[in-house]
Amino acid sequence: MKITAILTCHDRRDKTLACLQSYFDQQLPDETVLDAVLVDDGSSDGTGEAVQRLGRPITLIRGSGDLYWAGGMAIAEERALQGSPDYLLWLNDDGVLDPDAVTRLLAVERASEKACIVIGALRDPDSGELTYSGMRRHRFHPLRFNRISPDQQPVEVDTFEGNIVLVPRAVAQMVGLIDGGFEHAAADFDYGFRARKASAVNLLAPGTVGSCPYDHQIALWLDSALPLRERTRLLLGRKGVPPRTRARYLRRHGGPLWPIFWLSPYVHFALSLLHLSRRPKR
Repeated sequence: MKITAILTCHDRRDKTLACLQSYFDQQLPDETVLDAVLVDDGSSDGTGEAVQRLGRPITLIRGSGDLYWAGGMAIAEERALQGSPDYLLWLNDDGVLDPDAVTRLLAVERASEKACIVIGALRDPDSGELTYSGMRRHRFHPLRFNRISPDQQPVEVDTFEGNIVLVPRAVAQMVGLIDGGFEHAAADFDYGFRARKASAVNLLAPGTVGSCPYDHQIALWLDSALPLRERTRLLLGRKGVPPRTRARYLRRHGGPLWPIFWLSPYVHFALSLLHLSRRPKR
């Protein structure tokens, strides 16, 4: 059995090394072969050189710094599939796996009667609180989700945060490649919904399988203390609410009202500026 981990990284050398070490230290049967494909997207901190010194079976691909998560993962996945692994293991390079994490994910996949993707939930390394997991859509809104806590048995979810995800090769072939056309985020949620359309199920494994601090920044463009130019840059930037990525996602998964959902954060931003401009000056 061959498992290939796919990762992308940028200037997080120590975290990247810790993640890779936890992967290659997994407790698995002797006949299991582990390798990895890592896209180093323009790191300036020596990440690529440090990875090569690990002496592990890692294919290192250099990026220019403009791939971000979706672009880097798409390249890593395409290269990994050329080696015909039995499983792909998506990894975010800031996570650290428990020693039995992969064994537990494999057990869920093998017990499933349906073609499935298996998601591993992560906990904060200090507090133990849930940080990343499978997701369920909140009512009718295509961009509002509830993060699901793992149970004692596998739980079916709508989609997932792509931090630790086990994808059998057969399912990867059913779903198609990670969409590198997204500018940074949303490619994992998109993949989960595409998997369901391809008749696969997304299963959240019991318990947590590793640790990772939650590091997503929330709506910094709404901070009125920042200059307007900076707020606009944050809103429209790759890690904000980039219009092209939002449209790409909502056209597929937003239903007939997707243009309204697409427009809403930009209207909200404009109204907040209008409200601010009408405040009496001190």
